[in-house]
Amino acid sequence: MRKKRKGSLEFTLQKKNKTKPGSKYTIRNILNTFFIVFAAVVLGFAVTQFCFQSVYMTGPSMQDKLLNDDELILNKMAYKIGKINRYDIVAIKRIGSEDYYDIKRVVGIPGDSLSVVAGRLVINGKQVDEKYPFAVINSPGVLSDSVKLGDDEYFCIGDNVSNSEDSRFINYGNVQKSEIKGKIIYIIQPKERRGKINNGY
Repeated sequence: MRKKRKGSLEFTLQKKNKTKPGSKYTIRNILNTFFIVFAAVVLGFAVTQFCFQSVYMTGPSMQDKLLNDDELILNKMAYKIGKINRYDIVAIKRIGSEDYYDIKRVVGIPGDSLSVVAGRLVINGKQVDEKYPFAVINSPGVLSDSVKLGDDEYFCIGDNVSNSEDSRFINYGNVQKSEIKGKIIYIIQPKERRGKINNGY
């Protein structure tokens, strides 16, 4: 065993660490934060594009169920996993409409025959219950004669039939399934009317 010389000092050489204490953790935290923000943005985009989106009601055509400037939630997944039902309130995006949606109610589904007889909406030979505001129609348009819906065709009108441009008129016509982008399910604003939308009356 080597003996230490008396009075000598023993030194241990260490390589100097140029990285400041804790800096690697700071960089890691920054990267983690970046990835969290990035993931949140991607998730938010995916939700908006494919699942849910806020939309606004414009005009009086769906009064009194929906009012002008109501902020609503559109469920874009509703008809990717389910079917379009009679009396659903839907968002319609027509060719050339860009980001604008029509919000109407489905009254006719594929295979239905619709008409207006003596001012009453008739579906498949039966008068629509008077509890629905669109049961009485004074401006029948194409419904003056019977309309038969083909495959993937829907007849959509506004609840406020006296102030609605809808499938009753030739320039609007029957709505194709591909034009129906989802179901209106919830009122966000105004706060006093906030809540789930009941398609019945």
